[in-house]
Amino acid sequence: MKKLLKKFLPRRLKIFFVEHRYMFKIKKMNYKNNLKKLFIQYKNKSLSLDDEKKWINKLVRLAYSNIDYIKLGEAFIKSEINIIKNLEILPNDIILICVEKDDLIKLKNFIKYHRNIGINKFIILDNNSTDGSFEWLLKQKDVILLQTKNKYSSINRVAWINRIIAHYGDNRWYIVLDSDELLVYNDCENKKIQDVINYCKKNNIVRSRSLMIDMYAKKEYYSNGNIKNYYNECIYFDTNTYYKKQREDFINISGGMRERIFDMVPCLTKYPLFYFRKNDIHCSSHFLYPYKENFSSCILIILHYKFLPGEIDKYRKIVKEENYYKGSWAYKKYLYVMEKESLNFIYEKTDKYKNSNSLNIIEQYNKINWDVNSNDKEN
Repeated sequence: MKKLLKKFLPRRLKIFFVEHRYMFKIKKMNYKNNLKKLFIQYKNKSLSLDDEKKWINKLVRLAYSNIDYIKLGEAFIKSEINIIKNLEILPNDIILICVEKDDLIKLKNFIKYHRNIGINKFIILDNNSTDGSFEWLLKQKDVILLQTKNKYSSINRVAWINRIIAHYGDNRWYIVLDSDELLVYNDCENKKIQDVINYCKKNNIVRSRSLMIDMYAKKEYYSNGNIKNYYNECIYFDTNTYYKKQREDFINISGGMRERIFDMVPCLTKYPLFYFRKNDIHCSSHFLYPYKENFSSCILIILHYKFLPGEIDKYRKIVKEENYYKGSWAYKKYLYVMEKESLNFIYEKTDKYKNSNSLNIIEQYNKINWDVNSNDKEN
């Protein structure tokens, strides 16, 4: 019976049940009062909130959908983030938020690239870097530099993103990316990110869905290449290994190089560009809550530079600390393959990235047609 209901219920009712499945359990636990007590305990230890009561209510509603999000609520309140260098944010500023640690090589390219597509304010949260990232970010005129010395975990990262947004406020467009990601869209060589935002406004899109594709190099680069050359070497990508997995909370794309090489089913969907409203909350690195706005077309691509030469020691540390999602299970798979054999990502359908037009071959990517106004909601 349960399966039949799930199959034939309209999507809006499916989403409603998904979002409220744990409501009575959470109320019985008196979770809301626990959050209030935590706020008192951690008062003035982090960024101020635009509205404390509103965020308590949002965290409680989020826990209705999944009891595991209780940990996210606690991490949100316990986050200790300090402002090192602040800048005035104007209403029309386009803000990119990034959490980073010891990633100076990629950071320099990351900020240069996103400046070129029109982003004029970066909020970078440095997680106690020791490689010079902190000092370099301090010198950048368009960077708001924040710092946390809390230990990294997947839950803490999502909590930090929410805490930053809670401080800088609702009702504005945000972009959230990692330092090993670059945001790409149709004709991004000529069109600015403001053009994408204008397109979203015309089509009533408040969360722009993206496909994250892993970029890789030829085999030789991984045995003797210089990591500083990664942007010019990692110019290859999978073209036909992606597939859609419909869910009640968002549209997930899986497959890609990681499934092909590492025998895993990765989540390749992200919503990097979104208009944040009063009821919204980041509940994962990959999607937002409430879920009903997560069904837009895939109009963005994230180029992901995850596998680079000389980073195996970093993966070993992540595996040892088990501080990523599900005890760093994905990194355990990466490490198992990387220690067993030399990396060779190339296959018969690999293509070379020359410009944004190169991505049009990917079936799951719905490039923006700049000449046509259309309804871009996913059916």
